[in-house]
Amino acid sequence: MIQFFEIFKADYIERLIALNKIYLVTQTYSGKYHAVFENKKTILLISDYEDWVLANTHRDALETDPYRSVIQLTNKKHLNKLQQMLMEDSPYMLYWSVVKKLEEFKKRLNLKYKDNLRRYIMKNTDWSIGAGESIKPHVQLIFGELFIILRYRKHELRVRFAEIEKS
Repeated sequence: MIQFFEIFKADYIERLIALNKIYLVTQTYSGKYHAVFENKKTILLISDYEDWVLANTHRDALETDPYRSVIQLTNKKHLNKLQQMLMEDSPYMLYWSVVKKLEEFKKRLNLKYKDNLRRYIMKNTDWSIGAGESIKPHVQLIFGELFIILRYRKHELRVRFAEIEKS
């Protein structure tokens, strides 16, 4: 499994405010990464937004997630809560929905998941890919979830990365 998101650090807060990305949406991060932490912290993923409407749309899409929220960095109470969550003794571990080293991730995806991608395409499409042809996956992040975009001729397929990992 690839850990592709950046650990969220307190140092990022000022920069996000300067960029006017003052709305942070929190959500539960995929359970498969819980084993990474022996201390059993609750792992959350943070996505940043400039726009209040987009942040709320993201939060609303997480209707069953008990950790879904919008943190407004210009609200003192919200900012204090975020800073508490970032403390070492906090019961939370925060990741930021930023793919670190995107080019490295793409290389690893092409190498490590090449067979998974092939199996997924064979099982879920009717594409007849010739021996001299190849498909280069593209990466897209939507509401804190990583998607792989596969294009072949006139066809395009958007697949959750989790589905590729399972293939």
